[in-house]
Amino acid sequence: MELATLRFLESALSALAVGLLLLPRLTEEDGARFKPAVAISAVLRALLGFGLLLAVARNIIPAQKPIDFSTLFDFTVGTVIGKAWIVTQILALVFTAAAALRLRVDALWLERLTLGLGLAVIAAVSVTGHAVDDSLPLYTQLSFPVHTVAGLTWLGGLLGLVWWMFTGRGKPPELARRLSERWSRVAKIAMLVVLASGLVLAWENVGSFPNLLATPYGRLLSLKLALLCAVLLLALSLARYLARPANPGFDVGWYGKIGAIEAGFGLGLLFLAGWIAVITPASHENDLYWPLPFRVSYKATWGIKVVPWIDPTWWWGVVALTLALVAAAVWWTPRLRQWRRSVTPGAGIAAFVCAIVSLSVQAYPGTYDDPTVPYTAESIKRGHVAFQENCTGCHGVTGEGKGPMAKDLKVPPADLTAPHVGTHTLGDIFHWLTVGGQSGVMPGFSEQLTPDDRWDVINYLIVLSSTNQSRFLGPKGVIQWLVAPDFPLAEPKDELTSLEKLRGTPTLISFARCKADDAGAAELAASLKLAGETAKTSGARHVTVYRGDCPNDPDAFTAAHPDAVETAYSVLNRYLDEPISSEIPEGHFLVDRSGYIRARFRHFAAEDGSLAPLRAQIALTASEPVVKISLHEH
Repeated sequence: MELATLRFLESALSALAVGLLLLPRLTEEDGARFKPAVAISAVLRALLGFGLLLAVARNIIPAQKPIDFSTLFDFTVGTVIGKAWIVTQILALVFTAAAALRLRVDALWLERLTLGLGLAVIAAVSVTGHAVDDSLPLYTQLSFPVHTVAGLTWLGGLLGLVWWMFTGRGKPPELARRLSERWSRVAKIAMLVVLASGLVLAWENVGSFPNLLATPYGRLLSLKLALLCAVLLLALSLARYLARPANPGFDVGWYGKIGAIEAGFGLGLLFLAGWIAVITPASHENDLYWPLPFRVSYKATWGIKVVPWIDPTWWWGVVALTLALVAAAVWWTPRLRQWRRSVTPGAGIAAFVCAIVSLSVQAYPGTYDDPTVPYTAESIKRGHVAFQENCTGCHGVTGEGKGPMAKDLKVPPADLTAPHVGTHTLGDIFHWLTVGGQSGVMPGFSEQLTPDDRWDVINYLIVLSSTNQSRFLGPKGVIQWLVAPDFPLAEPKDELTSLEKLRGTPTLISFARCKADDAGAAELAASLKLAGETAKTSGARHVTVYRGDCPNDPDAFTAAHPDAVETAYSVLNRYLDEPISSEIPEGHFLVDRSGYIRARFRHFAAEDGSLAPLRAQIALTASEPVVKISLHEH
């Protein structure tokens, strides 16, 4: 909170100084009466900069280590945020010098220089927050200073306008009106820039709609949006007032009061912005807490089979549509327009509520929790073992809900190979594994399985739930939907890497079990050789997961834990009407540049045309752009 308060005071003083510098440009006054206020604001801003450095250092340096001059100096010159502070503080001091010089020198060039320095100071505020993260895309990094300049220019101008209204009551009303009209145009442009850049920042830093409520960052941003709505409503009332004819005169007192209220909300916005800038962005937050007993999801409601006339989801949707049509009819029908101010909002709100109910499913505090265990082949194998030990009695060995105990249960066990598993969040599944299922039949496993064990089971269920569709994988290729489980690799030079780190280039993963005395050993060896040669000549990486006496590919990457990799990918290697096996005698998976499994091949031969689809799919995936995905997307 100390950091947020210091950033707020620093930004507010900078904004006020810029606003008071900007107003004379709009009123064509000399601005002499604002010069002392600008100078004082600049001095206080510069002094607060030193306090901010100390607060940032104390927040980062371990508490047991005292902060002396040497420690503070090393922090300032040795860290990115310290170097960013040096730049901003130099700008603040130069701005202070220019503001002080204005008290003695009256020159247009100095006015313009001081205003430019003020804008640079408020732009530099952003580089001591999340904008200092150079891992962000360039457009996001640029959006921070743009957002900050536009927002603080708007707020500073508004504060200056209110100041002018309350201190310039002796001025002609026509001058006040002209100032307000000119400022209104500037404010509209600034607010449009704020909204556009804010959307870019929210896209990167929030990540998803649930994060608006499930994270501290998101909840503060939601409150900030509520204050922004209040600001826009007050700005609308001022704009409508300016749109009235000028004959009745201009009420300086009323305009100043409404502007002051708007400025108050604006200062609240600024404080929240300073707070948000020093906490973890929602998209990087691991400690998520969902505060509502429900969540909105089309995929988990209308995205699955809804039975008309029976399912409550269907009825709530029908009522929502009916109320929406009533609201529209009352609004657009001439005979009913006398009721539209009361009926249309009421019916519209009721329709919105019914639509939300229609799209709602039960949720828990941990619904949007992120897994603590990566989506890897090793985790999937551990999850497979835990599943066999704890879940097969009801769900069966294959997970289809046909275990030996299933027939005696009052509620049939779920088919975990069906696509409906993907309609649940991973946090929901973790909750059920911990405390039990929704039906009351499935017990919790908090005593049998540690939290990491439960996440291992979930990683296995992600793969298992894909088998209903993955069994249709073939040489023709599919769209991007199935994420390849990650696993560690050894390079030809014996350096360790992973499948995920190979993204950017198509990768062919070849599985085989070879025995020298098998009848088809020579044919299998030829197939594996063709796979490696084709991958190399087509520009793809080749990863081998070989067991037994398979021929070595000197250019291929090899799996560090082949047992785990074979177990994980054997779940994805199921075919229609064929026995399920945890072994892969031979199989080849093509992974695209983004990490999705796109095609599957059983065997290659030189004369049967089986290599042509492989070459075509490698060429296709090599031409596609890289898409950033989550390892737990399913």
